[in-house]
Amino acid sequence: MQEVCTIEELERLADALPRPRLGVVGNPIAHSLSPAIQHAAMRAAGICGSYVRILCSKEPGAFPELVERLRKLGFLGMNVTVPFKREARAAAVEVDELSRLSGATNTLVFRDGIIEGLNTDGPGFTRALELYCGADVTAGSILILGACGGAGGALAMQCALTGCKRLLLANRPRPELEQLADKLRGVAPQIEITTYSLHDAVRMRSAVDKADVVVNATSLGLSEDDPLPVDPDLLRAEQHIVFDLITRDTTLQRKAREKGLRVCDGRDMLVGQGALSFEKWFGVPADREAMRSAISGSAV
Repeated sequence: MQEVCTIEELERLADALPRPRLGVVGNPIAHSLSPAIQHAAMRAAGICGSYVRILCSKEPGAFPELVERLRKLGFLGMNVTVPFKREARAAAVEVDELSRLSGATNTLVFRDGIIEGLNTDGPGFTRALELYCGADVTAGSILILGACGGAGGALAMQCALTGCKRLLLANRPRPELEQLADKLRGVAPQIEITTYSLHDAVRMRSAVDKADVVVNATSLGLSEDDPLPVDPDLLRAEQHIVFDLITRDTTLQRKAREKGLRVCDGRDMLVGQGALSFEKWFGVPADREAMRSAISGSAV
């Protein structure tokens, strides 16, 4: 099976696609490590199936049409990445609490004619932070860069539901940022929540100074030419943990490590959220060590 397929290509190749059938949908999608971890989990569980990268057009209506066509091809479900997590929430008939509150879904399950939606990003994030950085979300101040995105919003909501001490939300100037903050205050009124513009260097310096964990939930880092989402000179090894959701080794991650900071990346979160997706699809535990080993040292 080729590295990336469109829905038209999948329909032509369907006879060669082993069941159970699963995939990850996004645009771009060639960089996704999800096939590696899901195939590792399937092998460990003795399941012979397929999991493919699926490229979806960004044209209006393309995502819901793709969902229906995948259902007709007998897919068991799918993971969803940028920029379709909000459309995935809209496609689901039944959703979990985090999908409902964040408006974003990263896992769809097709069962008995119903589309079920889950957001495993949030619990995948908190679990990775605990396992790989030794940090307790409930005891920390969390700065989320790119809070208005599908992943950023879900992580903010997860932190609120978990009960972190303080939430610092940063984004390009958008009305959705204050709307998100108001929603979070309604869910967790005991948490101190402050918003920041990524374009305001003075206030961003203050935000980083208050944070224990700095989360990059922007797309900055997907390309080596991208600007840094935060000034590394503001980061201190004795205070900060950096959690970069990008699944490649980025400039931000390298500079943070050079300064002695603890660093998590998107691969750590990917294993956590991917294991939860796997367990929902198949109803058996996922071998997280096998999943992690499958992408250990991956460059993208």
